[in-house]
Amino acid sequence: MRQETLRRLISLVLLLLLIIIFSVTTDSFFTGANILTLLRECSVIGILAIGVTMTIITGGNDLSCGHLMGTVCMVFAHLYHYTALPLGVILLLCLVTALLGGALNGICVGLLQIPDFVATLSTQFVFTGLTYILAVRNQFGQIGAVQINNKSIIALGGQIPGGIYLVTLVFLGLAVLGQVFLKKTKQGTYIYAIGANRKSAEYSGISFFKTKMTAFLFSGFCAFVAAMFTLGRYRSNEVATGQTFALQAISATVIGGAAFSGGRGDMAGTVIGVIFMQVLRNGMRKYGFTTQTQAVVSGIIIVLMLIFDAYYNEFMEKRNKKAVASLQEKKGVKANG
Repeated sequence: MRQETLRRLISLVLLLLLIIIFSVTTDSFFTGANILTLLRECSVIGILAIGVTMTIITGGNDLSCGHLMGTVCMVFAHLYHYTALPLGVILLLCLVTALLGGALNGICVGLLQIPDFVATLSTQFVFTGLTYILAVRNQFGQIGAVQINNKSIIALGGQIPGGIYLVTLVFLGLAVLGQVFLKKTKQGTYIYAIGANRKSAEYSGISFFKTKMTAFLFSGFCAFVAAMFTLGRYRSNEVATGQTFALQAISATVIGGAAFSGGRGDMAGTVIGVIFMQVLRNGMRKYGFTTQTQAVVSGIIIVLMLIFDAYYNEFMEKRNKKAVASLQEKKGVKANG
């Protein structure tokens, strides 16, 4: 069994175990309404995590995706409040903002060779600053929330026949598209190659800059989609929107099996990781845990998964080396014979 497949199965087993525990120990967890709510709660983080997965597979990261999402939300709120532009134009400008944010990260990392962690940590402040500059203020200069009354945007927070939320369908749809892109396209192969061994990939003619730019543009697009559904759900916008989402998205990708070292991970694992984190939070709420306790438990789980991943990768690397050595030894014996 492939290393990636085995790692994904481990995450899936842990998820199923968690679901069984909460279903047996609480009466309100395994209900139709709670499952639909749970999926809704994880979908915006999941959309961001899909974009983050691309950057992590390249051997990098995107700490700024949540802040970029908040900036896109504020661009919409600013234009909606202060202008009479048609909705289509506002959405186009929001999409351009998201893609420019992704391009900024791509230029910093791919062209200027700034490490992903430093670059995206820095652009966090750029996006946060823009959010405050664009914030809607009252006559006294105080920042206030903007109420979104557009029916088309509000509809994004709704459900389709059958009760499932639209944002959940989009999350799963994006995951499928992302998986196809990674596994069935040449550019997806390049993303894995750059993450697995940058030097070898570049010797093969793969552009580090183009590959990084592709990953960050995809992350920017996901930030745009997440922003629109956030506005549709809450029907308002505040300056703090999305500022904690990046770490949640990154945590979900790690639990799903993506490796910070690059070259490993996929959208199926990310979906599992996103749902795992939300099941954990939802179950803890059923137990009556406080928000602070939930944060502590979630943090411990993430640390344990990182420790497990480190040992797992080391174990698999040793196993692969033994398998290669054994194969070479067999070939040597046949050659001598």
